[in-house]
Amino acid sequence: MLAGLIKTGRTDSRWEIAFVLLTGLGNILLAEWLNLQLVYVVAACLFWTGFVAVRAAADRSVLAEWGFTKRRFGRSIVLLSPFMLLSVLGSAAYGKFTGSMVLHWHMLLVLLLYPIWGLVQQYLVVALIAGNIREYGRFPEPVIVLLTAFVFALAHASSPLLVGASFCLALVTTSVYFRTRNLWALGIFHGLFGTCLYFFVLGRDPLLEIIHGHG
Repeated sequence: MLAGLIKTGRTDSRWEIAFVLLTGLGNILLAEWLNLQLVYVVAACLFWTGFVAVRAAADRSVLAEWGFTKRRFGRSIVLLSPFMLLSVLGSAAYGKFTGSMVLHWHMLLVLLLYPIWGLVQQYLVVALIAGNIREYGRFPEPVIVLLTAFVFALAHASSPLLVGASFCLALVTTSVYFRTRNLWALGIFHGLFGTCLYFFVLGRDPLLEIIHGHG
């Protein structure tokens, strides 16, 4: 039985999902409750970078399987473009109307850095959670997309706006991932989406929050 599970990759997939859920729990405990955003982000990035490196050293084909590939990058951008435009214009309009918009030069730096963190999150959410459930589960695709979005939203439970935005983000990225299997484009979209959300909708500077904490 165990040999069969290892052969099909189910054991690995269960461990991967467990590690992702622990990472999400770490976000709630370290970043949200203890205000240790920098510690959490650095630790998560280092752990998962090491995880990818170790897995790729054993089997390099896993990179393309996850979505770390140039293939269908353009197709992903095309599919994401309407949502990119909607997120920028919608967030800016909301911020202007409510007065929550914050304009600071930090926004340029965040636009450069956020896609890196966005790539890590998309790898965890769409490749390891949604990808593994699709590969080894028996759920229809719409159910997997909804379940993935729910899990991602739950990790941002500190703010109703973040919960809603995270849920919508995961709906889009998971659906596009299933059609293109490209993580690079999702990381870029995640970074743009998150930057606009923080500066325009939430009126917060994520760079300062990561460095100094909030609350």
